[in-house]
Amino acid sequence: MSSLNLRMKIQLIIVFTITVFSSHSQTVLKLWETPAVLDIPESVLFDDSIIYVSNINGKPTEKNEMGYLSKLSVDGEIINQKWIIGLNAPKGMAVFENLLYVTDIDRIAVIDRVDGKILNFIPIENAKFLNDATVNEKGLVAFSDLQDNTIYLVENNIVSILVKNEILQNVNGLWWGNDALYAGTINAVVKIDVNTGEIIKYIEGTGGIDGIEKVAGNSFIISDWSGKVQLISPQENPIVLFDTTKDKINAADIEYSTKNNILYVPTFYAKSVVAYKVQF
Repeated sequence: MSSLNLRMKIQLIIVFTITVFSSHSQTVLKLWETPAVLDIPESVLFDDSIIYVSNINGKPTEKNEMGYLSKLSVDGEIINQKWIIGLNAPKGMAVFENLLYVTDIDRIAVIDRVDGKILNFIPIENAKFLNDATVNEKGLVAFSDLQDNTIYLVENNIVSILVKNEILQNVNGLWWGNDALYAGTINAVVKIDVNTGEIIKYIEGTGGIDGIEKVAGNSFIISDWSGKVQLISPQENPIVLFDTTKDKINAADIEYSTKNNILYVPTFYAKSVVAYKVQF
């Protein structure tokens, strides 16, 4: 093979292995993707030097004790695929100090993230489909119930209802900042005053929302599960960062690290986690 043909071949390899999406002033560069060996990865959580992944491993409401959590390195290496086992259909995660909280259909798993052991389960009476999780600086944890228009709070293993309202239709992704809790619903981001329970529609016309992450100012990145990932804010129309829907690559409960400007996307039925560098 001539040196010219070799250079052309290398260039083609680069084109097909590095994906760059550009939208207005945003550039999204694909960094890495895990092997497609995960079992319906639904949610990712970045924790300094570790990435946690929840794997449903069955139907989303199936109590089969086959669900598990994985640990990845920041470079996408699977450190321990079945780090925590014995869950049912784990989804959203939140971490506070040494504790990792995970939604598991109608209960919350409390895990010691240092020892890698399940400490206990907190049952949520009347819960139907617990989904995302978030935590504030005081360790107060919030969980959404997709099928019951409800957001729960857990503090010191005590469960209460923060808000239950029809405006929370298909409530899923959560993000907590100061005294405001932001929630993704069927076609909007709502802002909830955690002190009064007041709900206002903060950003409308979003489409369905699975994951929601705050990036800068009053802007958020959202995913819609099917594969579309958008940048949204109250002042601007949504900007599509990328859309893998046609490729049948899902974008479930995303995670965004402000530390390194990396977006982590669990691909659900595509069985992997993908990392993208997002430049604003």
